[in-house]
Amino acid sequence: MFFDAYGDEKNPVLVLLHGAAALDTFANQYGLLAQEFRVLVPHLPGAGESVNEPYDPQAAADALAVWIASLGTGKVLLMGHSVGAELAVKLVSEHEGLFSRAVFLSPWLCASPASVKLYASMARMSYGAIKKEKLLRMQARYWNYNEAQTARMLEYSPKIPLETYLSFYEKRIHIDDLSGYSSVSIPMLAMCARGDSGETKASVRALGEQNTNCLTVIFPQGSHDFILRCAKLVNPMLLDFLTADVSLPPAK
Repeated sequence: MFFDAYGDEKNPVLVLLHGAAALDTFANQYGLLAQEFRVLVPHLPGAGESVNEPYDPQAAADALAVWIASLGTGKVLLMGHSVGAELAVKLVSEHEGLFSRAVFLSPWLCASPASVKLYASMARMSYGAIKKEKLLRMQARYWNYNEAQTARMLEYSPKIPLETYLSFYEKRIHIDDLSGYSSVSIPMLAMCARGDSGETKASVRALGEQNTNCLTVIFPQGSHDFILRCAKLVNPMLLDFLTADVSLPPAK
């Protein structure tokens, strides 16, 4: 699996799972997180070096589990956004032993058939936009990408297959199908923004209701891309959760 790496190799490993077709979802967190962690960003299907790979939730989760186990670093921290957050919930539900704690940002785990149909239809109509350089540059500026991150998005985005783009919406991970989630014992944080969809906010609430080890937060600003647009406010919250007791020795 191809991945980007930031930070000292001696630090605890933090795996970041980016959102759909947005490799540098955590662009505004890399610098801060790399001070505390060895940050690894795998290229998920539809982005970066994996742009031509089809997206299937189970296949993606299985591949990530094998890759994380192969790192040989012991338990890792995990954080994902949107599609990446959905995969993160699935991973801790099916492979809890690989992780020490997890953060789920704007997961859509309570999708109704009507919403799936609507968003897939909207994705089909907007597909052409991901191939237009001017629009991509505007998006990159809006997300505060640097020149390298912008160039990378310009390079891979036009290559995303329509089938893959649609599958981010059509191939759902639903919380009711994750039977192992309720028994996960690691610390977890589920968060979305006030401007996220009703089903996304319902998903965050459900994560807390189904497992008392999951803290839930509705961030008072922003919408689905709040971690990019509201980084100065949200970053301290994320860092506080991720670093809490990380350096403590195991209990005897």
